[in-house]
Amino acid sequence: MTPTTLIDATPVLDDWWLLRLPWSVEPAAPGQWLWLNINGQRLRLPVRDCHANEQWLAGLVPGALVPQTLRPGMAISTSSLQGAAVQPPAKKRLIIVGEDLGIGPALGLAERQASHTRLVIIGGQYGLPARAVPSRFLVPAVADTAIAGVATLESNNIPSRIALSTDRPGVFNGPPLNLLQQYLHNTPADLRADFAVIGFTAEGLFMGFDAPSSGAVSSPL
Repeated sequence: MTPTTLIDATPVLDDWWLLRLPWSVEPAAPGQWLWLNINGQRLRLPVRDCHANEQWLAGLVPGALVPQTLRPGMAISTSSLQGAAVQPPAKKRLIIVGEDLGIGPALGLAERQASHTRLVIIGGQYGLPARAVPSRFLVPAVADTAIAGVATLESNNIPSRIALSTDRPGVFNGPPLNLLQQYLHNTPADLRADFAVIGFTAEGLFMGFDAPSSGAVSSPL
């Protein structure tokens, strides 16, 4: 582990935190993560963003998993970069799923692949580190259960839907993978053939149409 300090520790919505730390080594991207040691507590930080010129790396974590004493300038230690950056398949429309700690990398990948992203589904048991808004994009396959989208994605013309363990207006009540299954089930097969599904979940990173339990999981997030 390498000693460093937090550049930022900013609270966001639903008791999530945006953590930003110095990073001047190899480029990092969604699909990769760091282990952090904060006051003796080990925490996994999946990569959301990395800025090579400004030399920082950032990720989102729920408050339930971090010490309550977070502050900018706080001394921490970090591991080397873990995992591998996601390489989306060429000429496919992306369905990107982010569950819990996978929300940050899902948002980061969607922003990088905005013109190729058909739908983003994020949520889980810790709430949402983003503002939910009525979506201006019609998604017929889930129109009966989810109509709210993520404000930042909407502003980037990226369709999205939200799935949470708590009941909220316009939000699917259940795991993000259940909403994904409903979307795929209600989408014609000829359209599905053009999709590539990338999921950042508690069980790991998967690519394909199967749930993580099918064995398509790689490194855990």
